Amino acid sequence: MGKSRIKPEDPFPENLNSLEDDQVEVLNSKVHRQLEVEYVEAGSPDPETEHRQEEVNEELDDRDIMSETSNQHAAEKSA
Repeated sequence: MGKSRIKPEDPFPENLNSLEDDQVEVLNSKVHRQLEVEYVEAGSPDPETEHRQEEVNEELDDRDIMSETSNQHAAEKSA
């Protein structure tokens, strides 16, 4: 995945949970760049790219929730 975007036919990780935060952020950027290209070239996104965007967004949302929960627990323990 050394390219700046990830095409629908390119390999995509099966389990985003196993990736580091920065790897998920890079993957998110690549999916967004691919979406932009598809809108410009075809007028609409490929269903696979849309699905990938949803997966990455869900993973990022889950990580944000986990981080917030962890920070709240840490604050409660130090209080």
